[in-house]
Amino acid sequence: MSGKAFDRRGLAIAGVVLALVLLFSLNTFGALVLRPLRIDLTEDKQFTLSEGTLELLGRLEEPVELRLYVSSGIREANPFLASYADRVHDFLKAYAEAANGKITVRYIDPEPYSEEEDRAVGFGLQPISLGDGTTGYFGIAGTNSTDDSDVIAVLSPERERFLEFDLTRLTYNLAYPDKPVVGLITGLPMNGDPMLQYKPWQVYSQLGQQFELRYLGGDIGSFDEDIDLLLIAHPKQLSDRTLYAIDQFVLGGGKALVFVDPHSEAAAMRQRQPGMEPTFSSLDKLFDAWGITFAKDKVVADPSAARQVQFPTGQRQQIVDYLAWLSLDRSHLNPDQPITAELERVNLASAGYIEKKEGAEVDLVPLLISSPQAMAIDAEEVRLFPDPLKLLRDYKPGNKALYMAAVVEGRFPSAFPDGPPEGADSSGEHRREAAEPVSVIVVADTDILDDRSWLARQSVLGQEVMLPLASNADFVANALDFLAGSDVLMALRGRDVALRPFTRIIAIRREAERRYRAKEQELLDRLSELKDKLRKLQVSDDAGAVLSEKQQQEIENFRSQILETRAELREVQRALRRDIETLKARIRFANIGAVPLVVGLVAIGLALVRRARYRRKVTTGA
Repeated sequence: MSGKAFDRRGLAIAGVVLALVLLFSLNTFGALVLRPLRIDLTEDKQFTLSEGTLELLGRLEEPVELRLYVSSGIREANPFLASYADRVHDFLKAYAEAANGKITVRYIDPEPYSEEEDRAVGFGLQPISLGDGTTGYFGIAGTNSTDDSDVIAVLSPERERFLEFDLTRLTYNLAYPDKPVVGLITGLPMNGDPMLQYKPWQVYSQLGQQFELRYLGGDIGSFDEDIDLLLIAHPKQLSDRTLYAIDQFVLGGGKALVFVDPHSEAAAMRQRQPGMEPTFSSLDKLFDAWGITFAKDKVVADPSAARQVQFPTGQRQQIVDYLAWLSLDRSHLNPDQPITAELERVNLASAGYIEKKEGAEVDLVPLLISSPQAMAIDAEEVRLFPDPLKLLRDYKPGNKALYMAAVVEGRFPSAFPDGPPEGADSSGEHRREAAEPVSVIVVADTDILDDRSWLARQSVLGQEVMLPLASNADFVANALDFLAGSDVLMALRGRDVALRPFTRIIAIRREAERRYRAKEQELLDRLSELKDKLRKLQVSDDAGAVLSEKQQQEIENFRSQILETRAELREVQRALRRDIETLKARIRFANIGAVPLVVGLVAIGLALVRRARYRRKVTTGA
């Protein structure tokens, strides 16, 4: 009997040892063989190479070398960054494999004062302070066969889900170093102002990675022959000479991307004296020839896409929907157009809308579209002192979808049918009409370009990182790509959006606001009325007048009613948030408590099943 017990004990020990050996072997095998393999369970396959990337890698003709710089000091100081560096290295190897040998990857540890550190500095990688007076590097530098270079200056873990886009953008720039030339005509400081220490806008910086941007100022008579596209943003008081140059450029087959605005908040905030200068822009003469209309005094208000803002009501801040600030999700983006098909979200502020002119023989293809519940409001409502609550109170659905951006296609006539205006360049032949159908893209908002509309700033590793909350820059780049006839990056852009809102919570909040907002306003009006009545009686009291007992009783009644109204108002405001908080609590329970509870119940169930089987076995054996 004791021998059998010893055999069972020995077998148990041997089983444990074998299990440990098997576990160690499987871990070693996984680390060596399976580490590059990943399963992407994200909704939008954020960590799977997209079709755009695979297409680009499959048609590379020139070799590209990617150098991953990771200082050993960074790995030693931060295990989290060390793990991320390993993931980046694995991703680069998978990336290179998809390029059929056209991409090589080098892993470099730039030791202090070494030639490799000098190269990292020369490429433009940003140093990271290690806290002991030394610096390290964690970035990617790429080169092609003609010694062109491009970099990802800092690899931030916060941008891990954007790694593919950053890397494909870098590869594209090296594979196609000859960039289309874009002529920029703008009344906005997009390219920065060194005198005022303004940095270039991120849209401008990102476009500069793919296009050669050429700023065009002053009175323009004609455009250089090497300009492929025009980007016109917030045009103000352009002369007929400049308008004629644009007109003839487009009729000759040139492409244009135009941004106009009924109220440019980007321009308004940079005025020295707010309200002293007009904040709208348009190209009325050209739009008339192109067969479209744009109302300079109307702004689109859409409750289905409104962004939330903090607005002071009384002595507290209230979070409300601001109908003039829009965050357009996929339901507002045309899925059939390559410009918007892959985008997640585009943010606008005080945007207008464009329409096809009656009788015009042009095609208007929408890109950014409001819901049918949108309302066109006077631009004066949002110019100086906008009141989000007033917009909510005055809102009435317009029952018509409005186009805030669209492609305009057709054989446009000239906006100058009588020939060149005085002072215009008349050296070439005057075009009275486009020989072939041409395309322009018109966007009825300029704030789409402003950093404040779509970026969040965050400090990481001592460096400022810009995290996109919307795909505004991707929309602009896609529009230029579309006009230029290039679509390599279109399928990839738009995946780099950090904002992933809970759409169900937003829907519940808006429904709750619809139910309670009218009651809240009614109580606020009653509270204001009671305070006015009380103030009038108190003024009489302060003036020395003798108040009757009835008046004194009336004062007390007013005070009681004010207290009751405030209590009722607080209850309504609590009710406004109750449904949202209930749903949030359910989500927290599902994430924190439900999963462990289910796992625990399954474990208990398995233990009970095993115990029952053991008892049956013992009983049968007996």
